[in-house]
Amino acid sequence: MKNFYTRTLTGLVFVSVCLSMILIGKWTLLAFFIIADVWLKFEFFRIVKSDNAKALSFTSVFTGVLFILMNFVVLNYNVNTKIFALLLIPVSLIFVEELFRNIENPLRNVAYSILSLIYISLPLVLAQSLSYRVVGNNQIQFLPQILVGIFVLNWTFDSMSYVSGILFGKHKLFERISPKKTWEGSIGGTIFAVLLGYFMSYFIPELSRLDWVVISALVIVFGILGDLIESLLKRSISLKDSGHSLPGHGGLLDRFDSFIFTIPWVFVYFVIKDLFF
Repeated sequence: MKNFYTRTLTGLVFVSVCLSMILIGKWTLLAFFIIADVWLKFEFFRIVKSDNAKALSFTSVFTGVLFILMNFVVLNYNVNTKIFALLLIPVSLIFVEELFRNIENPLRNVAYSILSLIYISLPLVLAQSLSYRVVGNNQIQFLPQILVGIFVLNWTFDSMSYVSGILFGKHKLFERISPKKTWEGSIGGTIFAVLLGYFMSYFIPELSRLDWVVISALVIVFGILGDLIESLLKRSISLKDSGHSLPGHGGLLDRFDSFIFTIPWVFVYFVIKDLFF
C-alpha cells in the first residue's frame, strides 16, 4: 500500500510538470522534448551498458537534440525540410568515431547508438510534430492540446491497468515477459481509455470523436506492446527498472515506453487521414 501512495504522489507531480511544460508555450514544449530525449537516452544507455556495450552516448544525445531543434525550426519558421539532411553528419560520425575508440564490440556499440535514435528520438520528434496542425491556407498552428489528449489517454490506460490489475488481476497477459501484467488489468485500462476517448472531443474539439476513438484504440494496442517490448529488453539483461528517478515508477523510460511506441502509429493515422480523407 505504501508503494501505491508513493506511485500515486509521484505520478501526480510528474503529470502536472509534463502538462505544464506542454501547455505553457512552444518554447517550454521544446524544452520538454529536449529534456525527455536526454533523460531517456541516458537510461537507455544504462540498460545497454549491462549488455557489455559502450554506445556513443554523447554523439547520440547530440544528434537527437539536433533533430528536435531542426524540427522546431521547420514547424515554426517555415524552413525547408531539406534541413534534415544535415543529420547525416552526426549520424555518420557515430560510425567514424568508433574507428578511433579501440574498444570491444564495435558493431554492437554502433547498433545501440543508432537504435537510441530510432527508439527514442524519432518518436519524440513525431510527438513534437503532432503538437502542430495545418489549418486554413496551409498555415501551421500550434495546438499542444492534441498532444495533451494523447498523453492523458496513455496515462489513463496505464494507470487504470495498474489499478485494475491490483484489484482483479488473476490471468497473466504475457507471463514470460512481464509476470505482473494481467488480462483483467488490461481490460480495465481499455474500458477507461475507450470511455475517455469517446468523450475527449468535448474537451479537445480540434479533433473529432472518431479521431479520439481511433487514437484511444492505438494507445491501447501499441501501449501494451510498447510496455512489453521494454520489459523484454530489460529482462534480457536481468534489469527490473530502467532507472530510479521516479519513486514508485522506476525510471522515465518505464513511464514513456508505451508512449514512444504508440506515437509513430498515431502519426501514421494522421498521415493516412490527410492523404485519403
